[in-house]
Amino acid sequence: MTNQASQYLKLVAIMLFVTVLTQIIYVALLADVGIVEGWPLRSTIWAIESVAFSVLAVLALASLAADDRYRLVWAAIAVSGVLNAIQAGMGLSMFLPPSQAGASGKLLFDTVLVGAFLFFFLAKVLIGLASVVLGVALFRSYGNNIGKILGALAVVSGVAAAAMNTVALPLGLALVFPAGAAGTAATLTLAFCTWLVSVTKR
Repeated sequence: MTNQASQYLKLVAIMLFVTVLTQIIYVALLADVGIVEGWPLRSTIWAIESVAFSVLAVLALASLAADDRYRLVWAAIAVSGVLNAIQAGMGLSMFLPPSQAGASGKLLFDTVLVGAFLFFFLAKVLIGLASVVLGVALFRSYGNNIGKILGALAVVSGVAAAAMNTVALPLGLALVFPAGAAGTAATLTLAFCTWLVSVTKR
């Protein structure tokens, strides 16, 4: 692996960590807060996420070009970044106006909300796929315990994320929290695996 590819992968791992952090902060501080009431912080987080996911997509595409070992992984991360950027952008641009309209805007808000979560679920399915593929590769090819442990965790969390978010797709908002939690766990594990790949000379 070239130094350039290693640097790209380090940055991909960092951006994955950033997106995990923003999701944890969002849930911890805004899960029970209304759109209008929590808008200053909510819009700030969504703006950060819009940029973070876009940058993640670009870095994953750069990794795809620079590192030919795990092309499916970097491609899945890139597409998930695009989907998540769309989802965050929908929240940033489309949630506030119907929320401010009160009862008359509820139908529009619910429609946009379900649409945004469609992209959210699809992105997490792809993160799950990336986590499984990279996890299997690490488990098979890394002789040290850290590689095998991370690989196994990546496979388990990836399967859970892909399955849970696939099931959530036709159900609207019924599985938002378990599907989101599974996706976040897979993203975190994927970030550690990507970092391990970036610092290992293979």
